[in-house]
Amino acid sequence: PRRLLVAYIAVGFAWSFAVGILVVGALHGVKVETGSSTANSVVSLGLGAAAAGFAAGIATGRIETPSPGRSTGQSRVSRALRDPTLAVAAGAGVATHLPGLFYLLGLNAISETGPGLAVGAVNVLIFDAIWFAIPIAALAVALRRPAAAKVALDRGSAWARRHQRQLTTVVFAVVGVAFALKGAVDLLS
Repeated sequence: PRRLLVAYIAVGFAWSFAVGILVVGALHGVKVETGSSTANSVVSLGLGAAAAGFAAGIATGRIETPSPGRSTGQSRVSRALRDPTLAVAAGAGVATHLPGLFYLLGLNAISETGPGLAVGAVNVLIFDAIWFAIPIAALAVALRRPAAAKVALDRGSAWARRHQRQLTTVVFAVVGVAFALKGAVDLLS
């Protein structure tokens, strides 16, 4: 399991870093010298509104989250993830770190500062270290105390499954409203 976790983190981190550098490099050109650009403000407003809308959909039941007891468990992907090879673990690192809404919001925030290539790379590296904090912490615990890591993971996973709807709603609502307000305030100023 430790080798699999290392493959998951290493390949996922490398993928996220490469995507981050490309996105920050592309968005860097829209920064204006006098403040945040209209393009960055629109991105923040749009992605923030999308996150808040997703939270509302989850909260109202219009968007369903899988219930803890419901399992689609027999797909080929599910079977491969139950007993993964190094290649499957590495692929999962990429698949679970495709640029999503939160990642793009973070990269947009980095690009608003107008970093050069070196500073942008360091910022993306720090952002990715935070982004991968949970798997890195799991690896650290697994290396030092494997039995405790399994117990903690089982307990944490069970709690997260029981509270999935509430967690998803709160996280997307808070982040969505914060970025939507930031984008709106920047556009109005």
